Amino acid sequence: MSFLQDLKQKLEKGVETAGQKSQKMIEISRLALRIKGKKEDIERQVQKLGWEVYTHWEKTGELRLNESIHLSLQGIRSQQEQLFELQKELEEVKKADIVPRRQAEKVNLVIAETEVEAVRPEAVRPHEETILLGPVSPIQPSADERKIPAVVFLCPFCAHQVSDEATFCNHCNERFY
Repeated sequence: MSFLQDLKQKLEKGVETAGQKSQKMIEISRLALRIKGKKEDIERQVQKLGWEVYTHWEKTGELRLNESIHLSLQGIRSQQEQLFELQKELEEVKKADIVPRRQAEKVNLVIAETEVEAVRPEAVRPHEETILLGPVSPIQPSADERKIPAVVFLCPFCAHQVSDEATFCNHCNERFY
């Protein structure tokens, strides 16, 4: 039975690690989306500034720093500082090791002892162990279930789905590894 306990512990550890890695990817995606939004905000403010400068020039025929242009420049500087902080936070999350949780997620494995005992030792090849985890179901997956990929790959910058071989996102054109 120690083999089954070892298997259970390994499964618990695997589930815990997968959960931690998925939390890290969610955080990376969240930060990437915030960075993208911040860049779009800066672009809108720069366009607004351009129009303010142009309309001021149209009216006066000269370029001077008036109050609205000054406020726009300060707003852009503030947005750029926020963008820098978000990019710094994203790099820290990417470089950070996965922090283990205090307790692993519990996975209930129900193994009927009669099924484990039913395996004949002579049917097992040397150095192999067979474990029955429950009755085997003859149900085949439907056509729709077979089309669903087991793993979905997301761009860490914009969170759009990418192919598993992709090295850059077709949506945001960011390169990733």
